Amino acid sequence: MPHAAPTSKAKLLNLPLEPGVRGCAVELAAAHQDLESFSYSISHDLRAPLRHILGYVEILQATEGPTKDKISREHLQTIAESAAQMDQMMDGLLELFRLGRTEMSSQPVSLSAIVKEARQELRSEITGRTIDWKIGVLRDVRGDPVMLRKVMVNLISNAIKFTRTRSPATIEIGADSAGRETILFVRDNGVGFDMKCAARLFGVFQRFHGAREFSGVGVGLAQVRRIIQRHGGLTWAEAKPGGGATFYFSIPDLPEEDA
Repeated sequence: MPHAAPTSKAKLLNLPLEPGVRGCAVELAAAHQDLESFSYSISHDLRAPLRHILGYVEILQATEGPTKDKISREHLQTIAESAAQMDQMMDGLLELFRLGRTEMSSQPVSLSAIVKEARQELRSEITGRTIDWKIGVLRDVRGDPVMLRKVMVNLISNAIKFTRTRSPATIEIGADSAGRETILFVRDNGVGFDMKCAARLFGVFQRFHGAREFSGVGVGLAQVRRIIQRHGGLTWAEAKPGGGATFYFSIPDLPEEDA
């Protein structure tokens, strides 16, 4: 589906709006242009020197690696890993930016089908693992199927990752009705986290575990929150250290005529 054409400052100034509303609209347009520039800088200006760093490190590792001492080789490896992580962080920021500006569809979505597709996409992460899956009855909701699939991929991937030290791991996916919305959850018996940190959980680049212990750059949950906010829902979590975690999100129910 094509993106909506951006609205320029000049067009906004000519709209028949109250002065205060017009000022807010102009500020919003300026912020959008700043984000566009930031996105371009990440995609092009910042990536160029990063690629140079990676390229020269690879040359040094290939041509002088065998003759260098152990400490020098470790330094080169650290540089390579840090540059690769920065590249992943840029990818995450760009994806988060795109999620906020992509036109969103609204149609009946089978959450059961979404969960099945997400598990299929993550099959390489499950290989060799013993996981006890508990999938409850999942109702249909109204929303964007591509974005909601990304939500489930992120949450299930997290559950798989943070139960890596458990055998068997238990991952439960279910839903409850609450008023005019459906609340879905992904629960695991993994390492959990301290609820004192919960306020920062869905922020960008927030990590509660070491990168060497669990991979990732801390963007997935920020993407989940952005998508659910665009659907008019909320995101939250419950956990305790060593006692697993449960991630929740709410989605407005289907109108009766579409149920």
